Amino acid sequence: MSRLTRAAHARNLVGPLIRSTYRITAHDSTNVPTTGAVVLLCDWSNIAAPSVLKAGIARPVHVWAQGPAALPGPLLSITGDLAVPENRPGVRSLREATSFLEAGEAVAVCGSVDVGYALARTGAPVQTVVVDAPSTKRPTDPPARRSGITLQIGPLRHLPDRLRSDRPTRSVVRAANEWARQLLSDAPTRRLELGQ
Repeated sequence: MSRLTRAAHARNLVGPLIRSTYRITAHDSTNVPTTGAVVLLCDWSNIAAPSVLKAGIARPVHVWAQGPAALPGPLLSITGDLAVPENRPGVRSLREATSFLEAGEAVAVCGSVDVGYALARTGAPVQTVVVDAPSTKRPTDPPARRSGITLQIGPLRHLPDRLRSDRPTRSVVRAANEWARQLLSDAPTRRLELGQ
């Protein structure tokens, strides 16, 4: 079974369960393109983030996670997702995420994952996903049942041409990663300015 098929099955099987567990609302979900490569940068790295993103986004996504969101590592690999291993470089995860994007698939990123190489290599557009969820004692604790979780999906942003390269240098990778990090850090500010 292909990774995209696994991501689609995970969305179709896990989605209804997660939507019955949480009240998920996705604002501007039509911003997510229905086809083609896209990187969704999520500001929430809770253990429930991969499942909530799969349930709340209208197309199959591979979740590339680090930190608490990556704790269900074996489960993530079964559903076509990528968990960056603790205390080890995530070279394999980076290679697979890049191949997903080159194949025109969607990759959602949770946690402090370095996305610069994947962006520079593929030129995939980026969208931010700002999550408003109840706080938990620890990021390894999922939100309480029936909690309301809101996903605010930002506009599609295209990587500047100067940051695209088939063989990106270290400085290009760093600049692409910083560009993406800045988009995500500015996303909540824009939401507050718009009064949402």
